[in-house]
Order: sequence, then structure tokens, then C-alpha cells
Amino acid sequence: MSQPDPVGDDRFRVRRQRRTTVTLAIVVLVLAGAFYYASTYFNQTAPTPTPCTTIVPTPQLQPRDVSIQVLNDTKKAGLAAATSKAAANRGFKIKGIGNDAKGETIKGVGELRFGPKGADSAKLLAQHIPGIKLVQDKRADDTVDLVLGTGWKAFGPVPTPTPEAPTLPQCPTVTITP
Repeated sequence: MSQPDPVGDDRFRVRRQRRTTVTLAIVVLVLAGAFYYASTYFNQTAPTPTPCTTIVPTPQLQPRDVSIQVLNDTKKAGLAAATSKAAANRGFKIKGIGNDAKGETIKGVGELRFGPKGADSAKLLAQHIPGIKLVQDKRADDTVDLVLGTGWKAFGPVPTPTPEAPTLPQCPTVTITP
């Protein structure tokens, strides 16, 4: 019988240990990569808080929200009626048509007479009429008088609406009941 070669067995044992070490190192690296990938996946899908606001945005004033009374202060018959039709075509609410009772002669394009509640409405209407004069009086309601002067020709070009500033979404409200 022959005896086993101790040098050959040692080489085989060393190669087997080396192969086991390399295999374990590869398995550990693959597992570490899998855990890293999983952690980045979960970190990316976690919801991130977005900025929000508690201020409620106020809607922009539109012509349909403005009530006007068209008054003629010239000698031209039917000017107030024709102007009221043009104003209605632009979306303004016509509250009345008539002649100016003040009896003053307005030399320019005209006047917008309004009270404190109608200031925003008058500013919106003034955007449609270049050269109009704003006159605040003490009326209690928000109507605006469009008084046509001797220089009145027609409404100006329709102003381009100002884009609303981007607003943040509303913050969720949480109600706590005792």
C-alpha cells in the first residue's frame, strides 16, 4: 500500500481554504451591495415634507364683480347707452344709465366716482379707460359711477390680466378633539 502524500494534501487543503475565503468574500460583498441598494430605494421613496401656507389666497377682482352706473356729462345724446353696452360686453354689471346730476362740465375723458368700498372696482375699471380721473366720494356701497366727459371716445384696449403669483398649497389642518 501506498501512503498518502502529505505535501499534496496540504496543497489541496490550502487551495480549498483559499476558495472558501474567496467565495465567502464574494457572498459578503453581494449581500452588502443588496443592503445598500435596498437602503437607497427606501430613502428615495420616503415622503419629504413640502412647504405649505396657512394664508388663504384672495381671488383676483374680475369685471363681472364690478357694478357701474354710466352717466353722460356731454351734449351727445345716447352716449351713456352706447358706452354701457360696450362695458357690458367687457363683463361689467350695468347698474344704471343716465345724465350726470352734478352739472359740472368734465373736459377730459371722464371721471370714476366711487366710495371707500369701491376703490378696487374703480382701479379695475380704470385699467380699461386710459386717461380717466379717479374721484373718491363718501358713498357707502361699492358701485362706481363712470361719468363721461367731453374727451370720451371709447374704451381702451382690454388689459392683459396679471398672472397670479404661484401660491403654496394649503397646509393640512389637524383638529384635536378633547
